[in-house]
Amino acid sequence: MGGGPRRLKGALSAAFGSSGRPTPGTPKKRTAPPKNRKSTVSTIEHPELGRVQLALSRKARRITLTVRPDCTIRLSVPYGIPVATGLQFLETKKQWASVALMKYRSLTRTIMPPYSTREHRLVVVPAAAGKPPGFKVGGGLITVTCPEGMPPDGPQVQQAVKKGICEAMRQEAKAMLPVRLEELSRATGLQYGKVTVRNTVSKWGSCSARNDISLSLHLMRLPDHLIDYVLIHELCHTVHKNHGPQFHDLLDRLTGGRHMQLRRELKGYHTRW
Repeated sequence: MGGGPRRLKGALSAAFGSSGRPTPGTPKKRTAPPKNRKSTVSTIEHPELGRVQLALSRKARRITLTVRPDCTIRLSVPYGIPVATGLQFLETKKQWASVALMKYRSLTRTIMPPYSTREHRLVVVPAAAGKPPGFKVGGGLITVTCPEGMPPDGPQVQQAVKKGICEAMRQEAKAMLPVRLEELSRATGLQYGKVTVRNTVSKWGSCSARNDISLSLHLMRLPDHLIDYVLIHELCHTVHKNHGPQFHDLLDRLTGGRHMQLRRELKGYHTRW
């Protein structure tokens, strides 16, 4: 079942040429591939873009610059291509990368206390400088550590915040969703196979050909009646594997004639941040 309004999907990337070969006149010094390692990753500081991950990769066939939804910038250089060539490529694409960063930052929600999931409350605590941000879930809290000198609304701390929230929702979803699905299965008479909970952002849930049901942990963002609607939706797929008239008739009957109303309400929510 779809996860609501779509946003920028995946990472944005730019590639150099078709084969990753350096331009004429490039220095002949080559990167040497370490034994038994697919890639080597280091961090460089760019005066305009900030931190950029430099990955020397065995798998890469061309130089690529990627901006990810979490605002991480990654420059991948194939082994055998001089690092200087990769850095030259970065300079030619820095304006593109800046635009991509602005797009993702405009879509990225900053989460700060006070914030709570169903059973956990977010707290941000200071930590010593030089350590990466981290998180711990327990005792009803999502505790995120923020190193000294690092802004809590910056991308690194926000990544830890969202990972902590996802872990809290995972724990809550595993405790609640399988139990509620079994209750609705008994009430409707619709039987299913296995049930799993995953960090799925493309859809709220799915039902396989074997009637195994997969549920997104992001269902925990929904009110109870919409969670029930999604679960009943997936249970209906144990009978009808498509979204034809028979499927909609069954779903409408099992939701007391409120199928379209609930469907419209669900569109106001999404699985992404």
